Amino acid sequence: MDQEYGTVIDYEEAEAGSRDPEIDKELFRKACDDIRTMMNEITELKTKRSEDSKGEIISRRIKASLLFVVLKKLNRLEKFRTKTSRDTMNRVKQQVDSYHLQLQNLLYEIEHLKKEVTKCLQFKSIDEEIELVTVEEFYKEAPATLSRPEVTQTNPHQLKLARLEWELEQRKQLSALCSKLQTAKEMVGKDIQTKKERLDNLTPRLKSILEHQVAYLLPKPLYVLYVQADAYREACDTLMLVSVSGDEEEARLLKNTKNEEKVVEESDSDQEDNSERDKRHHRKLSRSDRLEERKKRLLLRHPLTVHITIKLKDGNSVQLSFHYLMNLHVVTVKTRLNLENTVHGSSALDLIAPSKLLSGLFAHDLGLDSPNVANNYQLQHLGLNCFSSYISELGVPYIWVQRVAGLDFMGARTAEIMDGKSDSVEPKTSVSQASVESVMRAVRQRLKARIALCKQVQALGNLGYLYLQRYGKTSWGVENGSVVLPHNQRSLFPCKSSSSLSGWQRLTWEEYQAYPHTQPFVREEVVGRGDIFYSMVVSRGTAKLLVLLAVKCDYPCTPSVYCLHLNWNGEHHAGNNDAVRDMEREMNVYWMELVKDLGHGWGSSLLVAQMNKLMSCLDLYLEAAGTTGIAPAEFSRERIFFKPVRGRNRCRPYKFLHVSGGIFTQR
Repeated sequence: MDQEYGTVIDYEEAEAGSRDPEIDKELFRKACDDIRTMMNEITELKTKRSEDSKGEIISRRIKASLLFVVLKKLNRLEKFRTKTSRDTMNRVKQQVDSYHLQLQNLLYEIEHLKKEVTKCLQFKSIDEEIELVTVEEFYKEAPATLSRPEVTQTNPHQLKLARLEWELEQRKQLSALCSKLQTAKEMVGKDIQTKKERLDNLTPRLKSILEHQVAYLLPKPLYVLYVQADAYREACDTLMLVSVSGDEEEARLLKNTKNEEKVVEESDSDQEDNSERDKRHHRKLSRSDRLEERKKRLLLRHPLTVHITIKLKDGNSVQLSFHYLMNLHVVTVKTRLNLENTVHGSSALDLIAPSKLLSGLFAHDLGLDSPNVANNYQLQHLGLNCFSSYISELGVPYIWVQRVAGLDFMGARTAEIMDGKSDSVEPKTSVSQASVESVMRAVRQRLKARIALCKQVQALGNLGYLYLQRYGKTSWGVENGSVVLPHNQRSLFPCKSSSSLSGWQRLTWEEYQAYPHTQPFVREEVVGRGDIFYSMVVSRGTAKLLVLLAVKCDYPCTPSVYCLHLNWNGEHHAGNNDAVRDMEREMNVYWMELVKDLGHGWGSSLLVAQMNKLMSCLDLYLEAAGTTGIAPAEFSRERIFFKPVRGRNRCRPYKFLHVSGGIFTQR
């Protein structure tokens, strides 16, 4: 059936192509008119309602239906013609688009060719920018085989080519000459660099020779110090610098005239006394002027100074300037600190003050008086004050300073000085050799310790208050993060402290010993004038704990000393309250528990750890007091402990144990 339907379709398509559309149009109109006529006739016959009209109606219906068949036939033919027209139109349209695209391509190629032509017309050859020799010079200098006058004089193009070829030959020659000169220049440069390196290597040697020549002008104690310190620097300490500065001419003149002055003093003592009387007769000086002149003569320093600079790996350094007092026969030192980071706050600055930095470097050596006992009599004879009055001007006469200079005032020579058999102690190399290494190491360790302590005190002192608390996974430390406890110290403080620290300030020795509850420490000489004192207040609610802190000179080798006074439901201190006494013992005796796991460098965080421990102890004291009913339950219990008090002395749970997240217990 599909085959028959396809055959009919093909036939109608062929018929639609062969028939005239105008004829079909007329047939369509005629069929429509006939249908309209038959419809009218059928309507009239229906209105008549006769027996004959029924047969005519049926006849006309059949004719009208046949006319509808004709209309459908014409409609199918028209559809075929419309489809053919559309296909033809699409085919022609595609062809037109193809021609239009070809046209656009041709126009683009035309524009491209125009641009290329314009570019070629505007092209300038590089040879136009080359500065060629003039034609006269070319014919004069170029060989005939290259210039070819018979050709180039009549042909400008050949002339241009010949001149360019001659320019190329000349540039090749100049390039070869340049390479040759560059090689010679590099050889000369290498020779200069070699000689410069030799000169650079000679510079330290020459400088050392010059310094050694200047060192010969030093007095004996400073010379011994210079030689031993320089030898130690060369052998053991590359971060140490040793140098000499001062007035060389005055030192040379002083050295040359020293022996002559001795001869004059021995042979013409009477004449010198007469001249002195004549001078006093002609020039009358006031008593204050005479005293000042005698002071200057007695306190006269040698014009040369030995400088020793001890550096740390982090860039910080301390410079020690050693001076020799020629008439007092002692060596003094002045200190200057060079820090990479600026220090702020008076509390921190006191720790690195030049007058206190090296105080107590060795036991009982505060440098408050001259180690040469003869100096006291010399000063008293002239009516001057004690030596400590002139330390700021002359420097500090530490005992270790004398020893590194070879002077041993504690030896048997002191008895000879007191008997008047000798006016000074002769420097000994053996004394200096035995002291230089230990002193330099001690100075370096003191510098490291003071810088670490300075950072902690600066962080504590610059804040008006301090909260040592834990921020999530971050570390314990002060509020602004300046001081951070090491990771293995954080476990000692499992929960944040409810207490706060405020009122950090510096105290003098007189202010410290004026507090009544500090008298036991003063009487037992646990603290002394050479220590550095601070006061602060640890508070929680209505409880105020006054903390008096004494930082030792050799901190952290000797820990700080804490003296506590609690103001809460009365005044409590170690003398009248066992719990406060135990709190002081926790700080002053068991401080090593805070740093036992840190190893080397534990002093860099000891002070902050102790502050945190103190705040924890105050929290435990207050919470335990409220639990036992000794005092009103003002403070809620935040820490874990089994018994608030234990034993006859009612001990508080200050000790921390790493059990089940951390608990506190009594010792």
